[in-house]
Amino acid sequence: GRYDLSAMEFDALVRDADRLRAGDQPYILEFSAGNAGPNPGTVGSPAVGKNVIATGACNSDRRNLPIEELTIYSDGPDTMADFSSRGPCEDGRIKPDVTAPGTWIASLRSVFANDENAWWPISDNYMYQGGTSQAGPQVSGAAAVFVQYYRATHGNATPSPALVKAALINSATDMDNSVETDPAPNMDEGWGRVYLPDLVGSARDYRFLDQTQPLTNGQVFEYRLLVGNPEEPLHITLAYTDVPGFPGAIPALVNDLDLEVVDPNGHVYRGNQFDRGESMADL
Repeated sequence: GRYDLSAMEFDALVRDADRLRAGDQPYILEFSAGNAGPNPGTVGSPAVGKNVIATGACNSDRRNLPIEELTIYSDGPDTMADFSSRGPCEDGRIKPDVTAPGTWIASLRSVFANDENAWWPISDNYMYQGGTSQAGPQVSGAAAVFVQYYRATHGNATPSPALVKAALINSATDMDNSVETDPAPNMDEGWGRVYLPDLVGSARDYRFLDQTQPLTNGQVFEYRLLVGNPEEPLHITLAYTDVPGFPGAIPALVNDLDLEVVDPNGHVYRGNQFDRGESMADL
């Protein structure tokens, strides 16, 4: 959970992946949270970075396969894998950011590999594997799909790493709260399991705002939104790529941006002020 040199270096790469070129070359980076769970404060580096996407592992939906060993980790994708590393970070930040299935994943097998570390053999080309390293590539793939979707619907513009992270968080589905996790966000699943059908080609009405004008100290950016149906849930997510912090610093944040939503009656809903997964007013 500690913000270290590795986290600092990858935070810098998200902002500018090629320092030898003029301008910034933003770079979307995703890392597996680690397999040191279920104890708290076990998310590894560089997943503890501020600007990267950290992925925890839930169970997959592989059930009732004709292998006796598959009875373990067979509780379905609404449950956490017990090995998945948990937050919080040392400075209290929520990690992981999201989850994806990380048990009984059909993984590629090298022709030089044996089955020593496999969960179960499948063929010469595949084996069942598990871990947050199996969950992470699914989130990387989801990010790539969203980038392609965004380009196709926004004049070939490329979304920033912060917008990609915000989109995956905003559309994530809360895992089953009756099993072991509290309502999202929490330090087990972060903001929930990545779920592309609610993001790409969804019936939901999304507004993607990629802020290009930097803010200085004390500045405010305001966006007005008309909610047509008060019966529908409104999800607003702010993510930003922060300047790399100093290793070991608490907090690791350099720039502290605050999200505030003001309703027509003047009530203020502040970012990350939740009770059982619901935003609380005037806290």
